[in-house]
Amino acid sequence: MTTVSTSLAESSGDVTSTGELPAPGRPASSSPATPSSSSSGSKPATAPYGSGHGLCFNLNSKLAADAIARLSPPPAGAGATWTNPSASNDSIQDGCAGVLSWMSVEWIGIHPGKHILFFADGVYLGTATAKPHAYTEVTGKTRTTVTVRYRWPKPQDPLCCPQGGPNDVTFTLSGGAVRAKGEFPPDS
Repeated sequence: MTTVSTSLAESSGDVTSTGELPAPGRPASSSPATPSSSSSGSKPATAPYGSGHGLCFNLNSKLAADAIARLSPPPAGAGATWTNPSASNDSIQDGCAGVLSWMSVEWIGIHPGKHILFFADGVYLGTATAKPHAYTEVTGKTRTTVTVRYRWPKPQDPLCCPQGGPNDVTFTLSGGAVRAKGEFPPDS
């Protein structure tokens, strides 16, 4: 497998020459972090912008909605919209500082394209790839990494049964930037 180390793709597809995407500043409309007690009592956990329901990242938050609004519209036809069916579930009680959170979005259809969006410390960092891919799923997660599995149909494959891949790409948060390691699907 060829190993690629690159940065996140913004919705525009731009990647920095250093291979990193620095975390942008917190939105002006964000509220300050709210301290809460941790279950161990050792240090207080903070709830970043975009948190809710006891999670570091809430897929129903304004942060999530604003990130989805920055994406190009789905190519599935007029009136198509992104839906956000799933997200990471890191508990505020375990602390949110430096946690890489994710959310998937897809359009409605038989074989929907899917984007994986990344967030940390109340900031939207970008998408895993410049364009959405079908047959994409998050298969692993730690505090600072997210592993995404990509599959794709080869030219003669029926759409039900893609034979391309699977390729796993691990995204790691380090110093406010996300780096990718692994092999992306063709035409990423």
